[in-house]
Amino acid sequence: MSFFVLCDKEKFQNNVERHINIMAENGFSKYLTIDLGSKKLILFNDLSGNTPALKEAENGDFIVSLGTFSYKGSKSLLGLSSLLNNFNAETFTWQEMTGTYVVILRKAGCTYLISDGLGCSQIYVDSQQCVYSNSFVSMCDITEPKFFDTQACYEYVINGAVFGNKSLLKGVSTLPANSILKITSQETQTLQLTSPVLDSDDCAAHMTLDQVASYHCKQLDCVFEPVASAYGDNIKLSFSGGFDSRLSLAMLMRHGVKPKLFVYGNDNDEDVVIAQTVAKAESLELECINKSKAPVIEPDSYNEITQANFYAFDGWKVEYGIFDFGTDRSDRLKRHANEQIPLNGSLGEIYRNFFYIPNKKMRAQDVVSTFYSQYNRSAFSSTFKETEYRQEMAACMKSAINSSNEHLERYQIEQLYPHFRGRFWTGRDAQLNQRFGKMLFPFLEPAAISNTSKIPLNYKDLGYLQGRMISQVNSRLANYPSDYGFSLNGARPLKYRLKTFLSTQRPPFTRKLSFRLKNRHKETPDMPLSQPYLSRVIDEDFPIMRNLFNIDLINSAKQYGLIATLEYLGERYNLEVK
Repeated sequence: MSFFVLCDKEKFQNNVERHINIMAENGFSKYLTIDLGSKKLILFNDLSGNTPALKEAENGDFIVSLGTFSYKGSKSLLGLSSLLNNFNAETFTWQEMTGTYVVILRKAGCTYLISDGLGCSQIYVDSQQCVYSNSFVSMCDITEPKFFDTQACYEYVINGAVFGNKSLLKGVSTLPANSILKITSQETQTLQLTSPVLDSDDCAAHMTLDQVASYHCKQLDCVFEPVASAYGDNIKLSFSGGFDSRLSLAMLMRHGVKPKLFVYGNDNDEDVVIAQTVAKAESLELECINKSKAPVIEPDSYNEITQANFYAFDGWKVEYGIFDFGTDRSDRLKRHANEQIPLNGSLGEIYRNFFYIPNKKMRAQDVVSTFYSQYNRSAFSSTFKETEYRQEMAACMKSAINSSNEHLERYQIEQLYPHFRGRFWTGRDAQLNQRFGKMLFPFLEPAAISNTSKIPLNYKDLGYLQGRMISQVNSRLANYPSDYGFSLNGARPLKYRLKTFLSTQRPPFTRKLSFRLKNRHKETPDMPLSQPYLSRVIDEDFPIMRNLFNIDLINSAKQYGLIATLEYLGERYNLEVK
């Protein structure tokens, strides 16, 4: 996603100029600066060189979209012009807007900042409301931060993402979901609006499995038809042996698209074998990508590569740290070669029981134990207050679904998947992917998410609903093998049903302990995190992060990489742990 900086003219100007230069050095060239009186808006191209879409009116009003955006099915400037003409903050709705995007709109002397309907494209603001951006590193470079946000650091290392309206920096926050920022010369207002994600009480209450499948296939038609019309065979689908990419392929083919497929792994990996089977049978082009064959670099080059990773991935990646030999960055950029538009099936689990939680009420704290307690307490310093961490996570969950109750109804737990996990984890990854070029995430669309939380759980269990949806759209695709060991609309073997049942019925306290059991022994980090390389980019004693973690007791290689990412961030900006 191309990005923007909106800032006061009089403050941080030397920092802004330095930031423009360093972003250019790292592949993000400045596109345009727009004078807004006391403020200025700076627009940047993405790493593929795509410019933000800009439409200016004769009276000086304008509208800009960054990322993948369409209005009333139009991805052209006509769509932007229509939105500018129709826009009214009091009656605004996301229903006719699709994509993962930020829209900046100037009308009648007011500037409006608008994120997508789920709020995946985070917009950051400093505590003095002098700087706004959809880029975290822009806030780092410009606003002179002093301190880490301790809770955010723990959330990142435990869960691979940051939740709520906080960021990794004290004094830098993000806009709430379904809000518009309205900026005038006198004041800044956050306008809180209604979510475009609908949850009808009776949508699936008396429907059969086939009826529910048919309903949600029609909902997906509203998402995939304009995508197919706009991008056609330029779409490049991330494929695997699972449900989400198979449903995506079925919907694309239903709307006349023959996408190119790409899959990750070596020749013997199950995902690759299944992708080859499907591609051959359906006469689809397939690219197999084996990242393990990436060349090893010399340690002397590692500092330059790490800085390029840092800016490409906006300071931090979900789940994994920024440290590799440039492989991930290069791969994501190559996806966009020859004007191809990658499509990813992330968040397709809205049709499945993602959390593997029984069909009953549960305390928010129990959801934290079940899914957000991947840590060993002894590996954290005395700064870690477990009760405070858990309370903050539970509070963020309840806020995400507008609940004030400690006990959550089962459908509310289903709501957490798109509105909490989806927005802050999947959404962050979607936002990062679009720094490389336009990309499609159909299951992040409100039209896809709407009315999925109250689907009977026995339909979601074992992937029955999603398998039936695939079969209704394209029965042939449903009958190919999957990496579950059965065709996606076929019978579920007893062994698989028993394994899923036992996993679902595990009490929360045992789920909390599972991470410690799996990580009793220290894992060997990948080569980019080994001493000859890591010592080139950070102090291996971790002088900043040692305030939060007992580094020698971190057994998980993944968490070690996340902590190293925070250390790199801290040393780069002289941040402290308060």
